[in-house]
Amino acid sequence: MDNYSNDNRLFVSGCDRPIVWSIAASDSGGGAGIQADTLTIQDLGGHACNIITAVTVQNSYHVEGVSAVSPDMLTRQLNCLLFDMPPKVIKIGVLADAEQVLLISNWLADNLADYEQTHDTRIPIILDPVLFTTSGKQQTNVDAYLRLAKQVTLLTPNYNELMVLAGTFEGKGQTEQSALDHLSQLVETNILVTGGDSQNLQVVDWLAAHKIAHTSEQHQHQRIGFGGSRVNTRHNHGTGCTLSSAIATTMALGHPLLDAIVIAKAYVHQGLSGSYGLGKGPGVLARHGWPNDLVHFPEIILPQYPQLADVSQLDFANVSLPLKVYSVTQSLSVLEQVLKAGAHTAQLRIKLPCDNKQLEQDIQLAVALGRKYQAQVFINDHWQLAIKHGAFGIHLGQEDMLQANLSQISDASLALGLSSHGYFEMLLAQQFSPSYLAIGHIFATPTKHMPSQPQGLLKLSRYCQLLKDKLPLVAIGGIDEHNLAQVKVTQVHDVAIVRGIELAPDPAKSWQTLQLAWQALT
Repeated sequence: MDNYSNDNRLFVSGCDRPIVWSIAASDSGGGAGIQADTLTIQDLGGHACNIITAVTVQNSYHVEGVSAVSPDMLTRQLNCLLFDMPPKVIKIGVLADAEQVLLISNWLADNLADYEQTHDTRIPIILDPVLFTTSGKQQTNVDAYLRLAKQVTLLTPNYNELMVLAGTFEGKGQTEQSALDHLSQLVETNILVTGGDSQNLQVVDWLAAHKIAHTSEQHQHQRIGFGGSRVNTRHNHGTGCTLSSAIATTMALGHPLLDAIVIAKAYVHQGLSGSYGLGKGPGVLARHGWPNDLVHFPEIILPQYPQLADVSQLDFANVSLPLKVYSVTQSLSVLEQVLKAGAHTAQLRIKLPCDNKQLEQDIQLAVALGRKYQAQVFINDHWQLAIKHGAFGIHLGQEDMLQANLSQISDASLALGLSSHGYFEMLLAQQFSPSYLAIGHIFATPTKHMPSQPQGLLKLSRYCQLLKDKLPLVAIGGIDEHNLAQVKVTQVHDVAIVRGIELAPDPAKSWQTLQLAWQALT
């Protein structure tokens, strides 16, 4: 049986490491650039391939010189690697001059595009636009960078770089938020503005989400904040390089962009917490592997949903009994059968009610069954009717969570279960302190169409390491008697099963068999 350990390096064998390209300059001091990228990529489980754009003469204290590689050498590096070691994701850092920016832009439009078409794939590109030298001198042509920005998946400027790219400067009446909106419309891509350069105790990175693959429509085309406390250290050299290369690596490992951002933010916070100095100037970030401590992860801020801003007053009922094998069904008959067989918790999930009257009657009956068998019966989605008829609890998906009146559910003293599909949604949901958190879908399932990808056991194990001591965690999606033991090893508390019980010839017997099997694994 597999053993899911805390250390990311135990998860990824050499042949399984995804290739991540870093197109950047060499830092002779080892704190930023290619060196920081390579350390980050390897530490998080990728394999770093380096395309050197320039050689720098620098230490921790200052930069003495920069020498760009020739256009021919830059092109040969790109083509050589593409032939034999193509990337899963590309991170672009320092480009020494406007000629290099144009060369990279053309190469992406021609060579990489041909490769993508031939191999029917799409390679994400993360661009960290280093527009200034350490002396504050602007390095390259803004128009060339804007053209390049339109070709990438994510742009990660700091405040000053944002203002330059947006065509404005501090003092001209344009705020960071308005500049972010303007630039996002201009380049039509996702932009994450890093907030580490500010001196505030709380640091917020703002994302202008344009279009993100494998992500709910509720999180598209809006601003999203990633907030956290500032780490009080002067040893922060290479923070921007580390963030962008961490995003690239986690995407290469199969995480969608929003998940990659929160993991990368946690990785940087963790690195800053253990940072150290080596010379006279600012030192470097520590490399401690995959972040598994919630203290390093950011708070999710969604201005589009102001009703979610104050969660301190929310207080949902606890689940008084472990969920164990949690039956989720659209059938009142199946619900009654599993409750009669001894299930302490079950959910009625009616997705396509015949009419409103029938829906209300079904919910009333489900609530009555819960009382009859002294069970914790959750009603999926229809929170108003669940409150009206005194259900034990309500289960909401991410989309419904953003629309429902959570205060009314809390005031009614009902339990609340929430769904999540990855780090971002999981972190957002846990901010509301729900009664339990469902994580899915673990395996491929035909039960319903979802934008997210199957999570798999490795991701589930990491989610459990992060949150298992905070609230009950329930795995859902494609779970049956054949993979129950594998799921148990991840240390998830409970499992929710739909088809394995609902479609069984004898749902009650199926539930009992699964329940006994789950208990035997404890």
